[in-house]
Amino acid sequence: MGREDLKLRKMNNQDIPLVKIWLNKEHVRKWFGDPREWLNEIYNRESQYDWINHYIIEYEDKPMGFCQYYDCSKTGEGYGWDNESEGTFGIDYLIGDEEFLGKGIGKQIVNKLTQMVIENEKPAQIIADPLEGNSVSRKVLEYNNYIWDDLKGLYKFIV
Repeated sequence: MGREDLKLRKMNNQDIPLVKIWLNKEHVRKWFGDPREWLNEIYNRESQYDWINHYIIEYEDKPMGFCQYYDCSKTGEGYGWDNESEGTFGIDYLIGDEEFLGKGIGKQIVNKLTQMVIENEKPAQIIADPLEGNSVSRKVLEYNNYIWDDLKGLYKFIV
């Protein structure tokens, strides 16, 4: 699977039913939790959550996943990144279509998403907070030079 065949495109309303299906799949729900919270952000992405950048991941023009990035200073309080420095951006990503699981494409997604945040936002750092048992996601982040911060419980990519 070549990197050139993978693209991230801005999410649109026609994508919502597919993202809803993905969020309800067991292999996604296990790590992302209640789909209603994610869908609320998506439905309100042009108003209350306009600071979150939502994308559909396509491989050879076929939608196969979802990702987003956001300025952590706009998320409110109660998160592991509350005291992170100005210019901290967070990322989230998922592969919804099981056909693409276990093929190394997660590494490409995180690489492409990280580069997009760097180019678009000029961040000081990018963070990710996969759940403790999500070893696949943790390995993908480490492969892409994200470093585990024991004190904060976050993966960080220092720009």
